[in-house]
Amino acid sequence: MSKKEKVVLIGVNHAGTTAVKALTRHYPNAEIIAYDRNDNISFLGCGIALWVGKEFSDPKGLFYASAETLTKLGAKVKMAHEMTKLNTSEKTVTIKDLKNNKVFTESYDKLILAIGSWPILNPGGKIIPGLLALKNGQLQTDPINGYKLTEGIYLSKLYQHAQTLITELNKSSVKNVVVIGAGYIGIELVEAFTKIKKKVTLIDFENRIMPRYYDPEFTNDLEADMVKSGVKLQLGEILTEFNVKDNKVTQVVTNRGTYDADLVIMAVGFLPNTKVLMNPDGSNELKLDPRGAIIVNKYFQTSNSDVYAVGDCIAIHSNAWQNDVNIALATNAVRSGLVAGLNIATNNKVAFPGVQGTNAISVFDWKLAATGLSEISAQAIFGQENVAAVYYQDTIYPPFMKENHQVKIKIVWDKKTRRILGAEVGSQYDHTEVIYMFSLAVMKQITIDELPLIDMYFLPHFNKPYNFVTAAALLATGILSQNDIIYPDPYKKGPKGAKLNEASARREEIKEV
Repeated sequence: MSKKEKVVLIGVNHAGTTAVKALTRHYPNAEIIAYDRNDNISFLGCGIALWVGKEFSDPKGLFYASAETLTKLGAKVKMAHEMTKLNTSEKTVTIKDLKNNKVFTESYDKLILAIGSWPILNPGGKIIPGLLALKNGQLQTDPINGYKLTEGIYLSKLYQHAQTLITELNKSSVKNVVVIGAGYIGIELVEAFTKIKKKVTLIDFENRIMPRYYDPEFTNDLEADMVKSGVKLQLGEILTEFNVKDNKVTQVVTNRGTYDADLVIMAVGFLPNTKVLMNPDGSNELKLDPRGAIIVNKYFQTSNSDVYAVGDCIAIHSNAWQNDVNIALATNAVRSGLVAGLNIATNNKVAFPGVQGTNAISVFDWKLAATGLSEISAQAIFGQENVAAVYYQDTIYPPFMKENHQVKIKIVWDKKTRRILGAEVGSQYDHTEVIYMFSLAVMKQITIDELPLIDMYFLPHFNKPYNFVTAAALLATGILSQNDIIYPDPYKKGPKGAKLNEASARREEIKEV
């Protein structure tokens, strides 16, 4: 009987869980040992805002796997165990048992690193005064965050973070909440805090929300509705310090103002959690990109062929950028874990097709989705002169339908190659599933010229003869003009339930508020 190959996996959340499942299903001749520093796995961090906003009270549904389920599949899963060192030349990892502080060495034949990412605590590359808790002038360590944060300042990533938030928000003394960071996590939490009647201030150094995901035609409308809901938007401001009294945060200070705070969320983004790969001499055991992400090939092998890496800690191939970039999304983590597990099982037979960074958000009655690159992002990467885009807005159904509403779409493409680089869609109704088609289009390098002739159905219950995707494509290519695609409205009554306004009108509303 041949000796089983020993596969060690570090990190058992989205990427790691999927890798374990792939290995147990497809590689019976393997001994699989998985370690994680946490005491739970598979927590859906995207559900924290829903929990805070009282969408549900029992968080059990935020977990889709457990150490017990993976053990039943045939893996050995050890929780509360942290990797402290990797030695690729000896093919060993140093592990610390966090319950008893015992340290031991684990050997491997193949290693999968799913060590994830961690919230940024030093935006702009500097520690913010008042952020870290001090005792007698000394920094305090924390088993969850590494360093203890000043009381009242919290992160939003782990189940433990969510538990703490729920506890703190139930205190009557917590009235003013400040969110630092206007990305997905920040915006979702802002909505949750408004739902539970907190006074919310949102601070970001950018001049608008979610600038890397959506263009102004989408964010302007959302910002207006956030202001209408009572959110204080402090955009274009740089965080400078936290005012602390009796070891508790009281105010957030920026370069333009000071804001009262009973509770603060740091949501300024994430970085790959790869410091553990650094040697005492400053070198790294594996090759990293400038952001600190592990460089991998299409099989998810690192610079060492016996070490694979998956999830938020890697630079994954973007079909839109046509480059490897760190895109921290749970969907990317799951797919990378699946492919890495299959490649260890099959000796690298499954090449990864890349990702588009497809994402969506549902906040303040808006349903937005995007894939690939926004127009502004594409211009920054490829040059303004090389990028084209079309923005189109229309009602969904023919005017004879009793109910109607509006949707808007933007398509971005490369002027030279004509390949589609990205798309955005938004409405106060759900049309986000159309982004799946655009994700495939980016992956397969479909051109903007092919898009108008894609076979799409028509039925008044669902759309118009020229639905909003086809209409945008026809306008983009110049095949038809705006007048050619308009469905005449003999009733002249306007769409019932259509709440969507032009972006310019929304900007005026923000000014008035």
